[in-house]
Amino acid sequence: MTSDWLNELLTQMQAQLNLDASQREALLAGSQSPWWLSALLGMAAWVSSLLFILSFLGPWLALIEDPFGRAVAGVLLILAALWMFRREHLFTNQVGLALSLTGQGLLVFVLADQLGGGRDSLRPVAVTIMLLSGILFWLPSSFIHRHVCALLMLSSAAVALGAGVGLAFYCVLLAAAACTLWLERLRWVCHPHASRIRALVDAATFLSLVLAAMPHQQLFSHLFDIPPHAAGHWVNAVYPAGMSAILLGVVAWLGRHRTGAGYWSVLAFTILITVLTYSTPGFLLSLAFGLVLFQARNRSWLLLLPAFVTFYLFVLYYNLTISLLEKSLLVIACGAVLLAGARLLPLLQGRPR
Repeated sequence: MTSDWLNELLTQMQAQLNLDASQREALLAGSQSPWWLSALLGMAAWVSSLLFILSFLGPWLALIEDPFGRAVAGVLLILAALWMFRREHLFTNQVGLALSLTGQGLLVFVLADQLGGGRDSLRPVAVTIMLLSGILFWLPSSFIHRHVCALLMLSSAAVALGAGVGLAFYCVLLAAAACTLWLERLRWVCHPHASRIRALVDAATFLSLVLAAMPHQQLFSHLFDIPPHAAGHWVNAVYPAGMSAILLGVVAWLGRHRTGAGYWSVLAFTILITVLTYSTPGFLLSLAFGLVLFQARNRSWLLLLPAFVTFYLFVLYYNLTISLLEKSLLVIACGAVLLAGARLLPLLQGRPR
């Protein structure tokens, strides 16, 4: 059954993209590579890369100890990675990924060492990583390397902003952009730069889900004995308000073709959920991403998203600002609202426009 579906898909691609018979057979052969063979090739590539990096960097750094020489070694590793990416093979792509990450790490280490490695050096180092990853992101590379560069680029921008209101707005805007792009997936999936857009969307989705935990620094400080940082009233207000607006916007967009009591009932139930879970913005964002990812039919993220939902339920349960009784009542109220919505909303659905 899977083979029939694949042949049908390749037939449609051949008709739309004007592929010849040889290109179709190449796609079919590449898609039928067993997973265990891909895993073995990936492991072999990383072992080979490790041996090559050690044999190259060992003598080089022993002979050339100055920062300029180390920077040149990093640039050479990145150039070697770009050359490997041009081969467009699983083995060479993994080798290129290892060489690129090592080269970038070496350049960042040289810069951090020159700046002294203190807190004041975080921002220039983050800006350097953002620029370097941004350049490599637009150059021809592999699927995984492009995703890593996108994640490094967006993460370094967050580090450059620093903790505060700027980071809060950055997280909200990043989440809103990711939700919008997932909802408009059919518009950019055939774009010439669709692979780069997909990498940015995946990186923005993951990073926004992680950054949504920033308002709960006191919880993590209590659990891991980390000195707490004062978040401020503005930061504590931006995250929940922004995530609530994103969830309401997603629900309103998905139900835009409905009229009548059903549409307004969906918005009303969504508002109730946002009010009940307002103290856990990460949970609200997880719900919003669950809706857009289901709409986009992305299986990999739908399998990963329950981990974030579970994590933010854990955050809600161990919230130190409210009592255990209040937490239990919130969870019960959320369940009751969802059950009521599941029973009532199908009866109130309006006709499509």
